[in-house]
Amino acid sequence: MRKELKHRILKTALFAAIALVGFSEANTLAQTCDNPTPLCGGESELSTQFTQMDMSAAPVSSCFTGDMFSFVRFHTTYLSTTEGVTVSLSNIDCSNTAVTAMVVLANPLDYCDIIQYSPVSDCITATSDTQFTTDDLYINTDYLVILNYQSGAEPSLCEIEVGVSGIPLTIEACCPTNIDHLESANIDVQGGDIGVGYQWEPSEFVDNPTAHNVNVTPETTTLFEVSGFVENCEYSDQILIVVGTEIDVPNAFSPNGDTVNDLWNITGLASYTGSILTLYDRWGQQIMRTSSYPQPWDGKIGGKDVPVGTYYYVIELNQPGVDLEPITGNVAIIR
Repeated sequence: MRKELKHRILKTALFAAIALVGFSEANTLAQTCDNPTPLCGGESELSTQFTQMDMSAAPVSSCFTGDMFSFVRFHTTYLSTTEGVTVSLSNIDCSNTAVTAMVVLANPLDYCDIIQYSPVSDCITATSDTQFTTDDLYINTDYLVILNYQSGAEPSLCEIEVGVSGIPLTIEACCPTNIDHLESANIDVQGGDIGVGYQWEPSEFVDNPTAHNVNVTPETTTLFEVSGFVENCEYSDQILIVVGTEIDVPNAFSPNGDTVNDLWNITGLASYTGSILTLYDRWGQQIMRTSSYPQPWDGKIGGKDVPVGTYYYVIELNQPGVDLEPITGNVAIIR
Protein backbone atom coordinates (compact mmCIF):
# COMPACT_ATOMS: atom_id res chain seq x y z
CA MET A 1 0.00 0.00 0.00
CA ARG A 2 1.48 3.32 -1.03
CA LYS A 3 1.85 5.94 1.72
CA GLU A 4 3.02 9.54 1.62
CA LEU A 5 6.52 10.07 3.00
CA LYS A 6 5.05 11.77 6.07
CA HIS A 7 2.97 8.72 6.89
CA ARG A 8 4.93 5.66 6.00
CA ILE A 9 4.53 2.54 7.99
CA LEU A 10 7.44 0.19 8.12
CA LYS A 11 6.48 -3.27 8.92
CA THR A 12 8.73 -5.98 9.56
CA ALA A 13 8.08 -9.04 7.69
CA LEU A 14 5.26 -10.89 9.33
CA PHE A 15 6.51 -13.19 12.22
CA ALA A 16 6.52 -16.98 11.56
CA ALA A 17 6.00 -19.35 14.46
CA ILE A 18 7.51 -22.81 14.09
CA ALA A 19 7.24 -25.93 16.17
CA LEU A 20 9.02 -29.23 15.61
CA VAL A 21 6.56 -31.96 16.50
CA GLY A 22 7.78 -35.50 17.05
CA PHE A 23 5.22 -38.19 17.66
CA SER A 24 5.91 -41.59 19.19
CA GLU A 25 3.15 -44.04 20.12
CA ALA A 26 5.25 -45.52 22.91
CA ASN A 27 6.10 -42.20 24.54
CA THR A 28 3.91 -41.24 27.51
CA LEU A 29 4.82 -37.52 27.30
CA ALA A 30 2.16 -36.92 24.68
CA GLN A 31 0.88 -33.38 24.06
CA THR A 32 -2.81 -33.98 24.67
CA CYS A 33 -5.72 -31.61 24.23
CA ASP A 34 -5.33 -30.40 27.81
CA ASN A 35 -1.62 -29.76 27.35
CA PRO A 36 -1.16 -28.44 23.80
CA THR A 37 2.22 -27.27 22.55
CA PRO A 38 2.31 -23.45 22.79
CA LEU A 39 3.35 -21.72 19.57
CA CYS A 40 4.71 -18.15 19.53
CA GLY A 41 6.07 -15.99 16.78
CA GLY A 42 9.75 -16.76 16.26
CA GLU A 43 9.82 -19.97 18.28
CA SER A 44 11.24 -23.17 16.85
CA GLU A 45 11.91 -26.81 17.64
CA LEU A 46 9.27 -27.34 20.27
CA SER A 47 8.66 -31.09 20.64
CA THR A 48 5.47 -32.93 21.45
CA GLN A 49 3.99 -36.40 21.02
CA PHE A 50 0.90 -38.03 19.54
CA THR A 51 -1.50 -39.83 21.83
CA GLN A 52 -4.55 -41.96 21.19
CA MET A 53 -7.88 -40.19 21.50
CA ASP A 54 -11.52 -40.74 20.55
CA MET A 55 -12.71 -37.80 18.45
CA SER A 56 -15.91 -39.42 17.14
CA ALA A 57 -18.23 -37.11 19.11
CA ALA A 58 -16.60 -33.90 17.85
CA PRO A 59 -18.33 -31.78 15.16
CA VAL A 60 -15.06 -31.98 13.22
CA SER A 61 -14.72 -35.78 13.48
CA SER A 62 -15.14 -36.30 9.73
CA CYS A 63 -11.72 -34.72 9.21
CA PHE A 64 -9.88 -37.22 11.34
CA THR A 65 -9.71 -40.86 10.28
CA GLY A 66 -6.71 -41.81 12.41
CA ASP A 67 -6.53 -42.63 16.09
CA MET A 68 -3.40 -40.66 17.02
CA PHE A 69 -3.65 -36.95 17.84
CA SER A 70 -1.45 -34.04 18.79
CA PHE A 71 -2.43 -30.45 19.60
CA VAL A 72 -0.62 -27.15 19.01
CA ARG A 73 -1.98 -23.91 20.45
CA PHE A 74 -1.43 -20.34 19.24
CA HIS A 75 -2.90 -17.10 20.58
CA THR A 76 -3.74 -14.10 18.40
CA THR A 77 -2.59 -10.63 19.40
CA TYR A 78 -4.75 -7.60 20.18
CA LEU A 79 -4.21 -6.16 16.69
CA SER A 80 -7.59 -5.48 15.09
CA THR A 81 -7.76 -7.30 11.77
CA THR A 82 -10.16 -9.30 9.64
CA GLU A 83 -7.57 -11.71 8.33
CA GLY A 84 -6.63 -15.30 9.03
CA VAL A 85 -3.25 -16.92 9.46
CA THR A 86 -1.23 -19.22 7.24
CA VAL A 87 -0.43 -22.64 8.66
CA SER A 88 2.52 -24.54 7.19
CA LEU A 89 3.23 -28.24 7.53
CA SER A 90 6.76 -29.16 6.47
CA ASN A 91 9.42 -31.85 6.76
CA ILE A 92 6.73 -34.46 7.28
CA ASP A 93 8.16 -37.86 8.21
CA CYS A 94 5.40 -40.18 9.37
CA SER A 95 6.42 -43.60 8.00
CA ASN A 96 4.67 -42.91 4.67
CA THR A 97 1.44 -42.14 6.52
CA ALA A 98 -0.59 -39.06 5.63
CA VAL A 99 -1.21 -36.44 8.28
CA THR A 100 -4.50 -34.56 8.55
CA ALA A 101 -4.73 -31.12 10.11
CA MET A 102 -7.39 -28.58 11.02
CA VAL A 103 -7.49 -25.36 13.03
CA VAL A 104 -10.36 -25.04 15.49
CA LEU A 105 -11.72 -22.54 17.98
CA ALA A 106 -12.02 -24.36 21.31
CA ASN A 107 -13.54 -23.72 24.71
CA PRO A 108 -10.81 -21.61 26.40
CA LEU A 109 -11.71 -23.11 29.78
CA ASP A 110 -11.47 -26.71 28.55
CA TYR A 111 -9.46 -27.49 25.42
CA CYS A 112 -10.65 -31.11 25.65
CA ASP A 113 -14.32 -30.18 25.33
CA ILE A 114 -14.42 -31.61 21.82
CA ILE A 115 -18.15 -30.92 21.43
CA GLN A 116 -17.28 -27.19 21.34
CA TYR A 117 -14.67 -27.49 18.57
CA SER A 118 -15.57 -25.06 15.80
CA PRO A 119 -13.52 -25.31 12.58
CA VAL A 120 -11.84 -22.16 11.27
CA SER A 121 -10.00 -23.87 8.41
CA ASP A 122 -10.48 -26.61 5.86
CA CYS A 123 -9.45 -30.16 6.64
CA ILE A 124 -6.00 -30.69 5.14
CA THR A 125 -4.33 -34.00 4.29
CA ALA A 126 -0.59 -33.91 3.65
CA THR A 127 2.35 -36.21 3.02
CA SER A 128 4.68 -33.40 1.91
CA ASP A 129 5.15 -29.68 2.56
CA THR A 130 1.76 -27.94 2.60
CA GLN A 131 0.34 -24.53 3.47
CA PHE A 132 -3.25 -23.53 4.15
CA THR A 133 -5.02 -20.40 5.36
CA THR A 134 -7.61 -20.11 8.10
CA ASP A 135 -10.78 -18.08 8.13
CA ASP A 136 -10.79 -14.65 9.78
CA LEU A 137 -9.77 -14.94 13.43
CA TYR A 138 -10.78 -13.13 16.60
CA ILE A 139 -8.27 -10.97 18.47
CA ASN A 140 -6.75 -12.14 21.76
CA THR A 141 -8.04 -15.69 21.28
CA ASP A 142 -6.67 -19.22 21.59
CA TYR A 143 -6.80 -21.57 18.60
CA LEU A 144 -5.78 -25.21 18.31
CA VAL A 145 -4.03 -26.86 15.38
CA ILE A 146 -5.14 -30.50 15.54
CA LEU A 147 -2.80 -33.04 13.92
CA ASN A 148 -3.88 -36.62 13.26
CA TYR A 149 -2.59 -39.84 11.71
CA GLN A 150 -3.48 -43.53 11.73
CA SER A 151 -1.25 -45.78 13.82
CA GLY A 152 -0.06 -49.05 12.32
CA ALA A 153 0.41 -52.53 13.68
CA GLU A 154 3.96 -51.66 14.69
CA PRO A 155 4.95 -48.56 16.69
CA SER A 156 5.95 -45.79 14.30
CA LEU A 157 7.53 -42.36 14.54
CA CYS A 158 5.87 -39.27 13.08
CA GLU A 159 7.66 -35.91 12.85
CA ILE A 160 6.39 -32.69 11.39
CA GLU A 161 7.22 -28.97 11.54
CA VAL A 162 4.22 -26.73 12.10
CA GLY A 163 4.38 -23.02 11.36
CA VAL A 164 1.86 -20.22 11.81
CA SER A 165 2.22 -16.69 10.43
CA GLY A 166 0.07 -13.72 9.56
CA ILE A 167 -1.14 -10.29 10.67
CA PRO A 168 -3.09 -11.72 13.65
CA LEU A 169 0.30 -12.73 15.06
CA THR A 170 1.91 -9.28 14.82
CA ILE A 171 1.93 -5.85 16.42
CA GLU A 172 1.91 -2.56 14.50
CA ALA A 173 3.54 0.78 15.26
CA CYS A 174 2.11 3.86 13.55
CA CYS A 175 2.96 6.29 12.08
CA PRO A 176 6.44 7.24 10.85
CA THR A 177 6.83 10.89 10.00
CA ASN A 178 9.23 13.69 9.20
CA ILE A 179 10.13 16.08 11.99
CA ASP A 180 12.42 19.06 12.27
CA HIS A 181 15.43 19.00 14.56
CA LEU A 182 14.44 18.91 18.27
CA GLU A 183 10.79 18.30 17.41
CA SER A 184 8.89 15.25 18.67
CA ALA A 185 6.81 12.64 16.89
CA ASN A 186 3.93 10.74 18.45
CA ILE A 187 3.86 6.98 17.87
CA ASP A 188 1.17 4.52 18.85
CA VAL A 189 1.58 0.75 18.84
CA GLN A 190 -1.26 -1.76 18.75
CA GLY A 191 -1.45 -5.51 19.17
CA GLY A 192 0.38 -6.15 22.44
CA ASP A 193 -0.99 -6.56 25.94
CA ILE A 194 -1.12 -3.03 27.39
CA GLY A 195 -1.17 -4.48 30.88
CA VAL A 196 2.22 -6.09 30.28
CA GLY A 197 3.66 -3.07 28.49
CA TYR A 198 6.15 -2.54 25.68
CA GLN A 199 9.87 -2.04 25.24
CA TRP A 200 11.15 0.72 22.93
CA GLU A 201 14.68 0.94 21.56
CA PRO A 202 16.63 3.17 21.49
CA SER A 203 14.94 4.13 24.74
CA GLU A 204 16.92 7.33 25.37
CA PHE A 205 14.80 9.21 22.80
CA VAL A 206 11.44 7.91 24.09
CA ASP A 207 9.51 9.73 26.82
CA ASN A 208 7.99 6.53 28.27
CA PRO A 209 9.75 3.46 26.84
CA THR A 210 7.22 0.97 28.28
CA ALA A 211 4.04 2.67 27.03
CA HIS A 212 1.96 1.98 23.94
CA ASN A 213 1.66 5.68 23.05
CA VAL A 214 4.95 7.57 23.16
CA ASN A 215 6.64 10.76 22.03
CA VAL A 216 10.07 10.34 20.48
CA THR A 217 12.64 13.11 20.00
CA PRO A 218 15.61 11.71 18.06
CA GLU A 219 18.48 14.01 17.16
CA THR A 220 18.99 12.36 13.78
CA THR A 221 16.99 10.03 11.53
CA THR A 222 16.38 6.97 13.70
CA LEU A 223 14.84 3.53 13.27
CA PHE A 224 12.89 2.63 16.41
CA GLU A 225 11.99 -0.92 17.40
CA VAL A 226 9.17 -1.76 19.78
CA SER A 227 8.50 -5.15 21.36
CA GLY A 228 5.14 -6.19 22.76
CA PHE A 229 3.96 -9.25 24.61
CA VAL A 230 0.90 -11.47 24.33
CA GLU A 231 0.46 -14.67 26.35
CA ASN A 232 4.23 -14.97 27.02
CA CYS A 233 4.95 -14.44 23.32
CA GLU A 234 7.06 -11.52 22.12
CA TYR A 235 6.41 -9.64 18.87
CA SER A 236 8.12 -6.56 17.45
CA ASP A 237 7.79 -3.88 14.81
CA GLN A 238 10.01 -1.10 13.48
CA ILE A 239 9.26 2.49 12.56
CA LEU A 240 11.42 5.18 10.94
CA ILE A 241 11.48 8.78 12.14
CA VAL A 242 13.21 11.07 9.63
CA VAL A 243 14.76 14.17 11.17
CA GLY A 244 15.29 17.09 8.87
CA THR A 245 13.43 18.87 6.13
CA GLU A 246 10.70 17.04 4.30
CA ILE A 247 11.66 16.13 0.75
CA ASP A 248 10.27 18.82 -1.54
CA VAL A 249 10.52 18.28 -5.30
CA PRO A 250 9.72 21.39 -7.39
CA ASN A 251 7.49 20.72 -10.39
CA ALA A 252 9.17 23.33 -12.61
CA PHE A 253 12.29 25.47 -13.06
CA SER A 254 13.66 27.84 -15.71
CA PRO A 255 17.39 27.35 -16.45
CA ASN A 256 17.76 30.44 -18.66
CA GLY A 257 20.72 32.06 -16.91
CA ASP A 258 18.85 34.92 -15.26
CA THR A 259 19.82 33.54 -11.79
CA VAL A 260 16.13 33.21 -10.89
CA ASN A 261 14.96 29.62 -10.45
CA ASP A 262 17.82 28.39 -12.65
CA LEU A 263 18.33 25.13 -10.74
CA TRP A 264 16.19 22.14 -9.81
CA ASN A 265 16.63 22.30 -6.03
CA ILE A 266 15.27 19.22 -4.25
CA THR A 267 15.30 20.01 -0.55
CA GLY A 268 15.69 17.23 2.00
CA LEU A 269 17.08 14.64 -0.40
CA ALA A 270 20.63 15.13 0.89
CA SER A 271 19.59 13.32 4.09
CA TYR A 272 19.29 10.12 2.07
CA THR A 273 22.88 9.39 1.12
CA GLY A 274 21.95 6.21 -0.75
CA SER A 275 19.22 7.79 -2.84
CA ILE A 276 19.10 7.41 -6.62
CA LEU A 277 17.30 9.84 -8.93
CA THR A 278 16.41 8.75 -12.45
CA LEU A 279 14.99 11.19 -15.01
CA TYR A 280 13.10 10.26 -18.19
CA ASP A 281 11.90 12.24 -21.18
CA ARG A 282 8.32 12.10 -22.45
CA TRP A 283 9.13 9.02 -24.56
CA GLY A 284 10.33 7.11 -21.53
CA GLN A 285 14.01 7.34 -22.43
CA GLN A 286 16.37 7.69 -19.47
CA ILE A 287 18.34 10.91 -19.73
CA MET A 288 19.91 11.12 -16.27
CA ARG A 289 20.68 8.90 -13.29
CA THR A 290 22.49 10.23 -10.24
CA SER A 291 23.30 8.98 -6.76
CA SER A 292 22.72 11.12 -3.65
CA TYR A 293 21.84 14.12 -5.87
CA PRO A 294 25.18 15.84 -5.10
CA GLN A 295 24.19 19.19 -6.61
CA PRO A 296 21.04 20.78 -8.06
CA TRP A 297 20.51 20.07 -11.77
CA ASP A 298 21.00 22.97 -14.17
CA GLY A 299 18.95 21.51 -17.02
CA LYS A 300 21.99 20.36 -19.00
CA ILE A 301 23.10 16.90 -20.09
CA GLY A 302 26.69 16.60 -21.29
CA GLY A 303 27.02 20.37 -21.15
CA LYS A 304 24.06 20.92 -23.49
CA ASP A 305 20.63 22.27 -22.63
CA VAL A 306 17.87 19.68 -22.74
CA PRO A 307 14.76 20.70 -24.68
CA VAL A 308 11.98 22.50 -22.86
CA GLY A 309 9.13 20.25 -21.85
CA THR A 310 8.02 17.85 -19.16
CA TYR A 311 10.31 15.22 -17.68
CA TYR A 312 9.48 12.39 -15.31
CA TYR A 313 11.46 11.33 -12.27
CA VAL A 314 11.76 8.35 -9.94
CA ILE A 315 13.56 8.87 -6.62
CA GLU A 316 14.59 5.71 -4.76
CA LEU A 317 15.46 6.63 -1.17
CA ASN A 318 17.29 3.36 -0.34
CA GLN A 319 17.29 3.87 3.42
CA PRO A 320 19.18 0.88 4.95
CA GLY A 321 16.85 -1.55 6.68
CA VAL A 322 13.75 0.39 5.68
CA ASP A 323 11.19 -0.33 2.95
CA LEU A 324 10.21 3.08 1.53
CA GLU A 325 8.18 3.58 -1.63
CA PRO A 326 9.88 5.48 -4.48
CA ILE A 327 8.88 9.12 -4.98
CA THR A 328 7.60 9.77 -8.51
CA GLY A 329 6.38 12.83 -10.38
CA ASN A 330 7.18 15.24 -13.19
CA VAL A 331 9.10 18.47 -13.63
CA ALA A 332 8.69 21.06 -16.37
CA ILE A 333 11.66 22.90 -17.88
CA ILE A 334 10.73 26.42 -18.98
CA ARG A 335 12.99 28.87 -20.79
